[in-house]
Amino acid sequence: SDIIVISDEAHRTQGGIFARNMRFNALPNASYLGFTGTPIIKGEDELTRNIFGEYVSIYDFKSAIKDGATLPLLYINKGEKLQLNNPDLDEEMAEIVENENLDEDQKKKLERAFSQNYPILTATDRLCSIAKDLVWHFNDRGYQGKAMLVAIDKPTAVRMYNYIMEYWRDYLVELQVQIDNAPDEQEKSLLLRKYLKVKETEVCVVVSSEQNEVDKFKTLDLDIKMHRKKMVERDLEKEFKDSENPFRLAIVCAMWITGFDAPCVSTVYLDKPIKGHTLMQTIARANRVYDDEKENGLIVDYGNVYEQLKEAYGVYGERKKGNSSGTEKPHEELEEFAMKLEQAIDDLTSFLSELEFDISALFDATPMERLAMIKDAINAVCLNTKTRAKFEIMARDVFRKYKALSPNKIVLPFIKSYNAIDAIYNGLNKKAKQADITSVIMKLQNVVDMTISVDADPTKDDIFIDLSNLDFEKLQKAFNAFKHKNEVVFDLQEAIDKKLKKMLSENPLRMEFYEKYEKIIKKYNDGKDAEAIKKAFEELVKFLSELDEEDHRDIREGLDPESLAIYDLLKKENLSKREIDSVKKVARETLAKLKSEKLRVERWRESTQITAQVQTMIHDNLLYLPQESYDDDEVHKKSIDVYQHIYSNYYGGGASVYNSFVA
Repeated sequence: SDIIVISDEAHRTQGGIFARNMRFNALPNASYLGFTGTPIIKGEDELTRNIFGEYVSIYDFKSAIKDGATLPLLYINKGEKLQLNNPDLDEEMAEIVENENLDEDQKKKLERAFSQNYPILTATDRLCSIAKDLVWHFNDRGYQGKAMLVAIDKPTAVRMYNYIMEYWRDYLVELQVQIDNAPDEQEKSLLLRKYLKVKETEVCVVVSSEQNEVDKFKTLDLDIKMHRKKMVERDLEKEFKDSENPFRLAIVCAMWITGFDAPCVSTVYLDKPIKGHTLMQTIARANRVYDDEKENGLIVDYGNVYEQLKEAYGVYGERKKGNSSGTEKPHEELEEFAMKLEQAIDDLTSFLSELEFDISALFDATPMERLAMIKDAINAVCLNTKTRAKFEIMARDVFRKYKALSPNKIVLPFIKSYNAIDAIYNGLNKKAKQADITSVIMKLQNVVDMTISVDADPTKDDIFIDLSNLDFEKLQKAFNAFKHKNEVVFDLQEAIDKKLKKMLSENPLRMEFYEKYEKIIKKYNDGKDAEAIKKAFEELVKFLSELDEEDHRDIREGLDPESLAIYDLLKKENLSKREIDSVKKVARETLAKLKSEKLRVERWRESTQITAQVQTMIHDNLLYLPQESYDDDEVHKKSIDVYQHIYSNYYGGGASVYNSFVA
């Protein structure tokens, strides 16, 4: 009775002979707990319940979305929109067709179901209409994730490939016309990039093999050989899961619709009569969390499986203990999702209004007016770190929702707002910030003449500003003359932050500078008036002077930057001049010895033997510290501090936070 039996896939074979032997003969007194990714299905309900009892815990579609484990699904019914002559899907047909390996009885049953519906579902006009719609929709989507088309059977999958490739050529021709007639170079460049992506995109058929398939397809005037060759000679599954691989659209019928996980898939085109757990697993191919841009999965339904979807969700979507009926849908429809987009835009518009910027002014502005207004918007958003971060988060939320709905015409009322938000966001992020403050000072240089020294040494990556001759009064006047003060302060703050992080990685004892910087920024963020902005600028510029002094302290100490970091870890108060010189010598020699030997080994940190040798080498070298000031306990403590610094900043093979290669 103290044994617990845990079974995976509890709905499948837990009533078979081996399971019964274990339950009734081997372990009759054990407790049995079953896990399954597919809930109890019709026909197995009583069997599974008899073996495992009632549900203990249910983790359904809705819970997974709420937790962020999966994404919500957006549903579009294209069967109705295209006005295709679809019959109501036959229950028997949906139940049988999901299984490719049929016995004779099932085949006869399938033939009866197909005799009425199959000719309609596979009519040439219908498939061509779907193929054309799919090509335009796939290439015009806002979020360009990978996609799967689920066809009714293998021959139809191959036919759909042929039709899609025909319309693919037509789409490229239409795109070329747009490129030739582009109103400006920017639009032309965007269209050209799109053209190249569409042209390189590969569409592949992925279906299981069977005996005599070449002859079978040949009688249908179809060629399976070219597709089978790809499936045999290439690892299509690996290629499809790679978001950068040009294989972006897979045509399947049974393979990959269950038990296949590719997070970069965002769209499932559905044209197959399936139901129940197979339907739920199929649409789940699109709901995997992937990147910041993927807002949802998209189900495009060409087969009118809407009723089957609602029924399946009653079992799989949101279940309570002892209850197998659900009322909510497993998806959202366009109108519902458009309301969320509208709300996101309204929220962002209100936020900008609080910052005293009216986004509607951008809608019909001339190009010159637009540039000036975008500058004003950027300055408003840069009031402080919080306001800028909040704008960027809200803007990305708008972008994701807009792309999820595109290219449907439902986005038309939101185009002007989207373009305006996009322009502000791009203006805010167009500058690639460096780990120095050159770009910020350059802005002020247009107003005041300052001394800026640029390091001309080509072996060094960074340029720096010599602040030793900086005229603070002139700099203050230059700042006062600037219209967009918020933007200057924010850029200065962000540049200092990056420079500080770089300096801290080189020398952990510089933390006092970061703490002082954070106090300045806290005061800046807490204040929202012009006086607070002016005060923040003054304090940041003064802080820069101190930072520059620290950045060049290695020269004054007669050490290189790397040895200075070791020296700072070793030094202590009240050392004599002779002892200081001795500590500097130990710092230089310890680092030189490590770099000439152990730190040259690739990935030395992965070897317990070498890490132990590094620790010993450090400790042995530190024994040469002045004995009158450093006892054994202190040498041991300092050895640990130096080792932790070396471990964090030297990667092996000569690479470190200070450089990326061996000189």
